[in-house]
Amino acid sequence: MLFPLIGIRLHGWLDDLVVLTYLIGAFGLHLRGGALAVALTGATTHFLLTRLTNYPQGTLKLIPFRLHAFIELGEGAAVVATTVGLLPGMPLRARIFLLLLGLSQFAAFSFSDYRTSPRARATT
Repeated sequence: MLFPLIGIRLHGWLDDLVVLTYLIGAFGLHLRGGALAVALTGATTHFLLTRLTNYPQGTLKLIPFRLHAFIELGEGAAVVATTVGLLPGMPLRARIFLLLLGLSQFAAFSFSDYRTSPRARATT
């Protein structure tokens, strides 16, 4: 966290927006092969992580929000690394789309407030 601009509730809504963006981009850009697999894996990872995290957007609340941050960071790194290193023949539009989504995870990690838990906020 560089500077906590994104609160816990907004982060949850942004997580759902990322899932939709992965799906709309994957099908709107007609991704195929490895690019489609990366986009659908990113969407699935984000969807499950959102549902399992202990924050307002979460359903089952099994994963602490701070752990959520590091899983998201890993997802972003994996998307960037796969796009740059493992899928060299990917069309430019697919490469740009996936790179932007992967890099967005670094931005979310940098600007989200992971210091407090939902429980701590409710009692203050």
